[in-house]
Amino acid sequence: MASHSVLTILMCALILVIIMPVTAELFHNSNSELLSRQRRAVCNPDCKNGGVCVTVNGKDMCLCSLPYTGQTCTVIIDYCTTAQPEIGIDPKVAPVCLNGTCLGTVLTEPYFNCSCLPGFNGTRCENNIDDCATNPCINGLCKDLINNYTCSCYQGWQGRHCSANINDCFAGACLNGGQCIDGNSSYTCNCSDTGFRGANCSENIDDCASPSNPCSNGGVCIDGVKNYTCQCLAGYSGRNCTVDEPDCSPNPCHYNGTCLERSNQALYGNASLPYPFDGVFNYSAAAGFVCLCPNGSSGNDCSINPNDCLDPATNRSLCAHASSCTDGLASFTCHCLPGYEGPTCSIDINECERFGQPCQNGAVCKDLVADYACTGCTAEFGGKNCSVRLTGCDSSPCENNATCEPLLLRELPSPDHGYRCTCKPGWSGPQCNENTLASFNGTSSFSANFTTTADCTFELSFRTSLAHFDLVRLSSHWGDIRVGAHDSSLVLLLFNASSSLIGRAAWPISDSLASTDWLTLSVSLTNGSATLSRSESGVSQMPGAQLVDGLSDSFRPNSRMSVRVGGESGSGIDGGGFRGCVRDLRLVTNDSTLVATERTAESSNATWGVCSRSVQCGSPSPCEAKTSSMCSDVWNDFVCHCAAGFGGRNCSVELPSFSLGLGGSVSSASFASAAGVSSVYGGDSWTIELRLVTLSRGAFLLLLGDPSDSATTPRLLASIDNSGRLSAPVTAQQRLRHRSADVLRLGGHRQLRLRKYLRVDIGSLAVAVSVIFSQVGIAEQCESAAAAVRPAHHRRLQRRQASPGSAVERQRQQIKEIAASSVAAAVGNDTTAFRGVLSSVRLNGDTPLLLGPVPAGLIDSLPTAVSADNSTEVTTGL
Repeated sequence: MASHSVLTILMCALILVIIMPVTAELFHNSNSELLSRQRRAVCNPDCKNGGVCVTVNGKDMCLCSLPYTGQTCTVIIDYCTTAQPEIGIDPKVAPVCLNGTCLGTVLTEPYFNCSCLPGFNGTRCENNIDDCATNPCINGLCKDLINNYTCSCYQGWQGRHCSANINDCFAGACLNGGQCIDGNSSYTCNCSDTGFRGANCSENIDDCASPSNPCSNGGVCIDGVKNYTCQCLAGYSGRNCTVDEPDCSPNPCHYNGTCLERSNQALYGNASLPYPFDGVFNYSAAAGFVCLCPNGSSGNDCSINPNDCLDPATNRSLCAHASSCTDGLASFTCHCLPGYEGPTCSIDINECERFGQPCQNGAVCKDLVADYACTGCTAEFGGKNCSVRLTGCDSSPCENNATCEPLLLRELPSPDHGYRCTCKPGWSGPQCNENTLASFNGTSSFSANFTTTADCTFELSFRTSLAHFDLVRLSSHWGDIRVGAHDSSLVLLLFNASSSLIGRAAWPISDSLASTDWLTLSVSLTNGSATLSRSESGVSQMPGAQLVDGLSDSFRPNSRMSVRVGGESGSGIDGGGFRGCVRDLRLVTNDSTLVATERTAESSNATWGVCSRSVQCGSPSPCEAKTSSMCSDVWNDFVCHCAAGFGGRNCSVELPSFSLGLGGSVSSASFASAAGVSSVYGGDSWTIELRLVTLSRGAFLLLLGDPSDSATTPRLLASIDNSGRLSAPVTAQQRLRHRSADVLRLGGHRQLRLRKYLRVDIGSLAVAVSVIFSQVGIAEQCESAAAAVRPAHHRRLQRRQASPGSAVERQRQQIKEIAASSVAAAVGNDTTAFRGVLSSVRLNGDTPLLLGPVPAGLIDSLPTAVSADNSTEVTTGL
């Protein structure tokens, strides 16, 4: 009985343990505060977390509610690692979460939480989710996988869900443009509007067979694709050869011949018509036409017509006076030129009669071809019929005594009057009020610019009394053309672009210059040549001279050319620049004439509008008559050419004498020549004149040195040999320009015991003159004799002031050195010093050379004199 009681108690305890979670929870919830007081009163330990304290075998113990355990129910059971036999879970055998991860214990059943892998679900992730449950395979079978599925598509379908129909229309399934229509594992071809038929549209439909041959009039049908082509016989056209080509429209038969079309079947079988209409119609011969020609014509198109315009006998036109002719059928028609009439245009119409003698105011009518002319009009009338009074000159528009010519510029619809002025020389412009006349004083000038053409001529008129002058200079990029005068000869010079003289020509005009008449010269530039010509009072005075070489390679038309008239001489011409008057400088071309006027020219001190002068060398002469001087008219001034021994402006001053070698001294005087003594117009020459009295033998008198070469031996121009003869020796190496003899002797065979007159002309390029004299005694006076090398060219030597260190000063110093070091080589070892008296020493006839010092008053009276640059032991006077 006791054992039964124990067993009963144990079973009750077990039942209590089993139901304890629910009962404890209910108990705790309903009266937890009362139970807690009871437990604390009757049970030890204190059970936590809803545990119930029970006494088993007299021992208190806690019956814990899940998921707690432990003595006081404070330990949470780890269900992820703790076996649960009551529900068949043993982590040692299999994981709690079969297809996932156990996240830990929770307070509610089943007291653990599983995180399933994709594709699984259930408390322990034991269930594989059926991915085919939604029937994703539309046209196929679904196979479930873990978190996935695959579709096995039925035939004709594809894609993940078997929803895409496979296109059975492969390339080339339907031919010839047929449309492929896809089906389920099949396709069909739509051959509509392709011209083909059949399953694949491969059979061409014969368009010529349905319903019958579409080509008419014998045309041949050629099948095409969805089309056909008709090959028509000649004469027919159109898609179906139904168009009968109009061979007679337009009518091909000339002269209105009748045209019959060969395709007109109604004309056949008519014996009155020509072939082929007299037979049977045939489509193959239906093309073309047949002409029924009118009389006078023949040929397939009636175009053959004999030319009735020609005279059968002469084969010339029957229409006169170059009239045109139109041939007809057995006829012709003449079309007359103005002024002729009649069937063959042979009648010349008399317009004077036809228009009733239209000329007025005394004019006579002259018949012309298709016109008339009135001749013999008085000067005050004009116009076609000489009926319009000319009024262009009524207002006297032409100035400066110009001639006015009235003009009729236009007659209809109303008269338009004008005039033309013919200017007097020295004037230009439409009214002759522009001045072309200018006076020059030797330094004044004017310039004008022109544009040349292929053929052009420069003209001007001038008057002067000078024998030497620079008149005009034409300058351009290809060179210069200069015109001037030298020794009363007109000279034309041609320079290239490098300023080298390449052409020269000259003609004497001394008579014209002496008369101071107006002269007209022209320089013509034509085809690369320059031609100079001169006229006087409109009459040519010399033939043109062409300089054909020099311009041809460089002259270019339409080039700018500068023209300068007057100005200072640029070439060392005697007398300086131009003195006189110039008028009417013009450039004449084929198209126009350009004139330089006071308004258009650039003037430098030129005086416009006047040309006045007075005779300078009249009677009495301004030059001293008792000295036998000669007067030269230099336009607005005069120049006296003094006889030997005299000088000054009027030749009234007696030139001094100079003694050399007095008291046994060695005397000398030297001069430096100006570079301008040479002239491109007249060559290179100058003259030295002197009188001498000497008894010297073997003495040198005049020496020329070249300062540009200190090693050059001076050239001996004049010496006295041991026999007393005057000589001018020139060696082959020292030959002066324009000289031919090796030795030139002057003065004859007699010894120079008497007073002699020496003149030496030099034509050399030397730039300095050295005159060296030596001691002499005075000999008795005797007759004088002149000796000359060549004709003199009288020029004035312009004195130059030499600044220290200048080129002229260096030349003078070199002359001194040459004179000192080279005398012996020039005259020989046996030559003695010159002793004597020199007087009337002049350069170029007009320039006195003063060998020694002279009184200041004498220098003032000799304005052209040149003093020695270096004078040694020279005494003025005898």
